[in-house]
Amino acid sequence: MEGHIAAFQEIGDWNPGDFAMHLTRRARGLPFWFVLAAYGTEAMVAAVRSSLDLTVATAREIERRPGLHLAMEPVLSVVVFTVEGWSRDDYQRWCDRLLADGIALILPTRWNGGPAMRFCFVNPRTTIDDVRLVLDTIPSDQS
Repeated sequence: MEGHIAAFQEIGDWNPGDFAMHLTRRARGLPFWFVLAAYGTEAMVAAVRSSLDLTVATAREIERRPGLHLAMEPVLSVVVFTVEGWSRDDYQRWCDRLLADGIALILPTRWNGGPAMRFCFVNPRTTIDDVRLVLDTIPSDQS
């Protein structure tokens, strides 16, 4: 290996993948860099702000709906809430139905040892109307 390293140093090239197995992983920051290069930092800032604003609006929407309970104030773009009286199976059935109907892909989670729902917003095109569409699918006898 020492001769291999010396050969690279002689010609001035240095590749970290030649020095350690763990450095052969893909460049995880490359997709982010491409977004910055293609759209610029202002567009990225606007997209992040949009997701954060949507998160707060979603929390307020959940609070105003009977039978829905916000688990905690949102952190970044994640909203966790519960539906009064729902079991783990109820959450899973709801998520399965949303997916089968082509409405949304969301997954149940756990909060303080019990079942809950978790929204995570990353697409700046998602709107509060999209969220309302999803929340409106909760059976009225549960909300």
